[in-house]
Amino acid sequence: MVQVERSLPLAQELAAVAASAAGLLLTENTVAETLKLITSVAKSSVPYAAGAGVTLIDANARKTSAAASDEVVERADALQYEIEQGPCLSAWASGETIVVQDIVRDERWSDWSAAVTPLGVASSISVPLIFGSETFGAVKVYATEPQAFTERSRAVLELLARQAAVLLKHATTAEQAKKLSEDLRRTLHSRDVIGMAKGILMERFGLDAEAAARHLMKQAVSEDRTLGEIAAGLVEAAGRQGS
Repeated sequence: MVQVERSLPLAQELAAVAASAAGLLLTENTVAETLKLITSVAKSSVPYAAGAGVTLIDANARKTSAAASDEVVERADALQYEIEQGPCLSAWASGETIVVQDIVRDERWSDWSAAVTPLGVASSISVPLIFGSETFGAVKVYATEPQAFTERSRAVLELLARQAAVLLKHATTAEQAKKLSEDLRRTLHSRDVIGMAKGILMERFGLDAEAAARHLMKQAVSEDRTLGEIAAGLVEAAGRQGS
């Protein structure tokens, strides 16, 4: 994993972020690994960083702290969700980078500022995650000192957020496709097993297909188990008897 060095010239620093993100696109990575990379690079790009995190927000405005490098990030985010205000939520809603150079003095989210200050958080930057026309969350960094964010750190984090949006969509799509494939295989397997179980009952008790299906469903209800579980048990037992 490429770590961003604060001593690099800005052009090289941006290139390092882009290279680390682009390299991840070429591999089969999970969403969790992608989030780990994002938070690591985000935290390392800002002096005095207390931690970095990623908030994901779905179409129903449900908020999830998908990744956090440190506990303080989780707590600061939780306060935003509870109070329903804060820079991260504003970055998502507006699609714009939100910089808070002095949380104590900033009056935009007074309730959140008062609640988060005891955590030792003095400043923050939140950059929206945008893919196409969709804004689906934000990357944020909290710092322990006021005035922690320079134009350099803002440029790095905005590039990171653009790369992160692509990475997350790529990783999420890949995982969803894999899950759908696995679900389909399980469904087809379950249907095959149920068909075999029905065949056993039809042969054993002289039932037709509909009566055999009702027998399986009745047993599943009475034992509070799934139809697939009942069928699998019947097929397994029949196999033992036949061996």
